[in-house]
Amino acid sequence: MRVFVSPVSGEMGKFQGVIEAFPWIWEGIILDVGCRTSNFKRALLYNNIKIRYYGVDICPPADVIINLENGLPFASQAYDVVIALDILEHINNLHKAFDEICRCARRFVIITLPNAYELKSRIKFLIGRSLSGKYGLPLEPPEDRHRWLFSLKEARSFVQARSQKCGFKIVKEGCLIGPRRSAFGIGWLLCRFVPNLLAPWYIVMLERRKGVL
Repeated sequence: MRVFVSPVSGEMGKFQGVIEAFPWIWEGIILDVGCRTSNFKRALLYNNIKIRYYGVDICPPADVIINLENGLPFASQAYDVVIALDILEHINNLHKAFDEICRCARRFVIITLPNAYELKSRIKFLIGRSLSGKYGLPLEPPEDRHRWLFSLKEARSFVQARSQKCGFKIVKEGCLIGPRRSAFGIGWLLCRFVPNLLAPWYIVMLERRKGVL
């Protein structure tokens, strides 16, 4: 597995890591599925990448308010690049959502998925702590939560099989880690050889196969 490193901690650091992992694809029209506060757009502007950006989510400040459970209200291949960063695990019909993301992409799809089997999560389970507020059983119905619990290995197998059905091929894939895990090269080395245990995210770049509509 290849290892991609976010230069700094936090959400913006992660977005910077995604941009640096695939530096040549950020052009044309980009659709950010599950954009939240559209900070990915800010990360692109910070890197002097000037593109047409559209963010969709279930609530403002997204450019278009949609529920991915119902599909994407766009024409097929309407966007050069479609990104879905830590969004598919929130969707009940994950398989349909994946297909919709691919359908709307003319060239590339970028996806990140969390690895619930990494060491930190395993330790939390061992000592009886909740993984995060996205899991567990809250007293009141939450506005959002994770619907799926899977390992990096499972995420990789799913994307490999599903992308082929959608007419895409994997160009680049690996695990995404933060700056602390990459310190001194030890974390980088361990994540490369035991990603299912130590890598927090699976990251993949898909490209539409030529001649596939």
